[in-house]
Amino acid sequence: MKKLLIWDFDGVIADSEYLHVRVWDEILKSEKQIELNPAEKQKLFYGVSDKTCRERVENYIPGLNLDDNFMAKIYEREFEFCTNLVEPIPGVEQVMANNNFEHCIATGATRKQHNFRMTPRFQFIKKYIPDQNVFTVDMVKYGKPAPDLFLLAAETKGYTPQNCIVVGDGISDFLAATAAGMDVIAFIGATGNNTKQYETECKKHGVFGISNTMNNLNVLLNEWHKSR
Repeated sequence: MKKLLIWDFDGVIADSEYLHVRVWDEILKSEKQIELNPAEKQKLFYGVSDKTCRERVENYIPGLNLDDNFMAKIYEREFEFCTNLVEPIPGVEQVMANNNFEHCIATGATRKQHNFRMTPRFQFIKKYIPDQNVFTVDMVKYGKPAPDLFLLAAETKGYTPQNCIVVGDGISDFLAATAAGMDVIAFIGATGNNTKQYETECKKHGVFGISNTMNNLNVLLNEWHKSR
C-alpha cells in the first residue's frame, strides 16, 4: 500500500535554503545595519517562511519594524536568486520516481513564491507532483513549526498521519512533523547543512533517519515503508 511522502521544497528539492538566509542577511545589513552571527541566522531564518522570519527578527530585536518596503526588497532579491542561481538537489528525481509513495510538497513559501521558484530547471517535478499536490503556507493559518501544513496535506490526500513521512531540512520541519504525529527524515545534503554539528542537532529531534544524498534518502524511505 502506498504511503504519503511530504516533501519540503527549499533545502530538500532545491538547493536554495542558503540563498534564503543570504537574502535576509544582506538586506538586514544594507537596510537596517544589523549584522547577525551564524548561530543567530540558524535560529531565525532556516526552514521557515518569510512571514515567520519577519516575526522572529522583530521579536528578537526590540523596537525593530520590518515594514512592507523592507519585505519588498526581500522578495525582489529572492526572485533574482531563485531565477538565476537555484538548482535541484542531485538525484531528487530518482526519489520522486519511488512508487512506494504518493508524493506532495508542503512548503513554507506562498503560492506566488513557489510559482516563481518553478523555473525550467524544476519543471520535471510536475511529472510526479501536479499543482494540486503542492501545499503552500498561505493555505493555512499557521506555518511551520506548527503542524497545520502537513496535516492539510495528509487530510487532502486521504492519509492518516501514521501513513505519512516528511522529508525536511530544517528544525521547523522536524517540529511540525512531530506535532502532526508523522515521522520525519532529515535531509542535510543541501549547501551549508552537511556538517557534523547540524547532524548532531537533527538527532536531538527524534528523526527517523538522516541523509546527505538522495540515494541514501531512497534507502531510508524504503526502510520506513517496510516498517509500516
